[in-house]
Amino acid sequence: MQGMNRINPLYIALFLFFILALVIYQDHKIAKMVDQEQQRLRQIQDVAKKISTLKNYWGDKKIQRQRVLSLVNSPIIKPFIKTAQQNRDRYKLFLHNIDAKNADRVADKIFNSFVRIGSFKMDRQSKEKISMEVEFRY
Repeated sequence: MQGMNRINPLYIALFLFFILALVIYQDHKIAKMVDQEQQRLRQIQDVAKKISTLKNYWGDKKIQRQRVLSLVNSPIIKPFIKTAQQNRDRYKLFLHNIDAKNADRVADKIFNSFVRIGSFKMDRQSKEKISMEVEFRY
């Protein structure tokens, strides 16, 4: 009867092996989840850096104002300026008597500059001349 109360050491070894395998599986699973979360965090940080860069690039009113003023004073645009109105956060420009060749150059200069354009309007003055109305925002 005494032999019945003993637990077979093989059962204990199998139980410990099972527990060890379960711990290793859970560790691997958690490590994989941590790697995924770290990768997601890196992606979010990259997006945040891009947003911060764009915000600094486009959001700085002082830099935007400097860009608009340098654009307005460029030799391509300056000869055609009829009037200009400058507000606290906007700069409105009226360009007149622009011929077809220069209209393309002026429009390219405006649209290829790193400035915020609030509105853009073109009207035909005569058969060969146009006028433009451009509103820049800071």
